[in-house]
Amino acid sequence: GVKWEAVSREPGPRYVVVNADEGEPGTIKDRYVMELRPHLMIEATLIAMRSLEASEGYIYLREEYATARNRLLRGIEEYRQAGLLDGLSLELVIGAGAYIAGEETAMLESMEGRRAMPRLKPPFPSQVGYLGRPTLINNVETLAHIPAILRNGGEWWAGLGTRGAPGTRLWSVTGAVGKPGCYEAPNGVTTRELVEEYAGGFTGDVGSIVPGGAASGILPPSALDAPLTRDGLSEYGAGPGSAAVQIFPTSYS
Repeated sequence: GVKWEAVSREPGPRYVVVNADEGEPGTIKDRYVMELRPHLMIEATLIAMRSLEASEGYIYLREEYATARNRLLRGIEEYRQAGLLDGLSLELVIGAGAYIAGEETAMLESMEGRRAMPRLKPPFPSQVGYLGRPTLINNVETLAHIPAILRNGGEWWAGLGTRGAPGTRLWSVTGAVGKPGCYEAPNGVTTRELVEEYAGGFTGDVGSIVPGGAASGILPPSALDAPLTRDGLSEYGAGPGSAAVQIFPTSYS
């Protein structure tokens, strides 16, 4: 919401860019959305474009996601045939697999034909983004929440969270668990709750936990009941990152 408002205050033309370059190790949430519910993301992207009076939108997609690419192309064509793209252009931009391109300004550099390297901020993309114009950049999961929030309201969505954390997240759970996969669970959930209530339980003694991708830090087993939030993990010097929870058994630690 803060990003949308910031872009709306800038003069046009404006652009909307979806960051679908999901490169954080263990993170699979965006791929799940694009493969299983692509219309949620496409719908929210078009809502953003119409809200911001942006006639051009782009989806910057990780090159390895071939299935997602095909389903997004099919979904965009279905929206076009239904007349929902009238006056709008929504295109896929295929990345070259660089990890750094997941950083939003490095992604813009790549889109403009240069090496994917982060820009100095400020100015922020909401002011100087794609081709130097105000640009809204949201990731796939953020956009996928938008249709339900618009239908049911922000208070409803915030109330889905727990322990003072609003809303839900898509958690990628892998490693020593019974059912690795992607699960929607409340913000504020603990690692123990996430694994035991969603991911089929632990398959061995826990040696260590990566709570949100390689950049998020490493947790000891004593953190199993800590909320997976910035505040809940602060004493461990870690954070929830991209919500990619990896469980390592004692044999790996």
